[in-house]
Amino acid sequence: MHKYSLHKKSTKHPCPNCNKKTMVLYIDVESKEYVSLIVGRCDREINCGYHYTPKSYFIDNNIEYKIHVPYEAKSVKQEQISYHNEKDLLETFKYHSENNFISFLFSKFDIQEVEKIVDEYKIGTANFWHFGTVFWQIDEKNLIRGGKIIIYNKSGKRTKYINWVHSLKIKWDEIKGFKLSQCFFGEHLINGNENSIAIVESEKTACIMSILFKKYIWLAAGSLNGLNETKMEVLKKRKIILYPDLGVCGPNGSPFSIWKSKCEYFKSKGFDIQISNLLELKGNVEDRNNGFDIADYFLENINYTPKKLDSNEHRLINLLYQKNKNLKLLIDVFDLRDNYGNTISLSLKE
Repeated sequence: MHKYSLHKKSTKHPCPNCNKKTMVLYIDVESKEYVSLIVGRCDREINCGYHYTPKSYFIDNNIEYKIHVPYEAKSVKQEQISYHNEKDLLETFKYHSENNFISFLFSKFDIQEVEKIVDEYKIGTANFWHFGTVFWQIDEKNLIRGGKIIIYNKSGKRTKYINWVHSLKIKWDEIKGFKLSQCFFGEHLINGNENSIAIVESEKTACIMSILFKKYIWLAAGSLNGLNETKMEVLKKRKIILYPDLGVCGPNGSPFSIWKSKCEYFKSKGFDIQISNLLELKGNVEDRNNGFDIADYFLENINYTPKKLDSNEHRLINLLYQKNKNLKLLIDVFDLRDNYGNTISLSLKE
């Protein structure tokens, strides 16, 4: 067992770099004390990127660095993973009319499609916390790992208010404690479905993309740093493609470069995994500064109308487009090619 770890509780501290109260501190797992008020990781991965590890802190201050807990401490029984019961889940299905995120989906997509996604992903509404959206994390065994609550405004934009169902239950003395062990949002959908897996950062993006492109099972890592070995193990024998968000290049790199490195790492571990560079090629500076994601790309192009095409091949593509307005987006997103392996392009007249 490692001697130092990020504090598991939701307590946040001021970040020395951006001065926001968004930093999780490292603790000594033996003493349960903070290493230092400057040793931790800021949750603002893109806009800040501050991450000062215990090892760096001890080296900088000429202090002996101990990697592991002594043998005696290792023998202590580890805490069991906690789970929510089905009642917790069902209680959040009663107030969807008050849910801004679900209302946003209804404003963009077919009612039946939205209802299907809400049911499949088990999206809930936290009437007990400002009617926020509850994204339940349910693992491949259908065990309920956690309920992440995010508050959205009426235009479908997330606010800074995020909480967890178990944290509120602890606060209200409904439970004494909770050992959270996260899984992918949507992980339960892999059972009995052999489709390829697409992984994005946010739960919102996974929901939207699952409506648009059913070719994949869309999962969400929950954050830029949410792609880790513990979560990935269940996908070892699946075909996987990563769709990172756009973002500025921080101290640890851009979202694409960070997930590219992880992609290469998981390849070395035997995973069948690749990464899409679509947004890297299509996004502009403004998109990058705004943290554009694959769902944003679709929504921006949803009203796209092609201009007249010239060749016979292009006329055929145009005819198909008239039958399915998502054709242009499909070509771009999935890099569709003809039978000879050539890129399918639309020659638009200016």
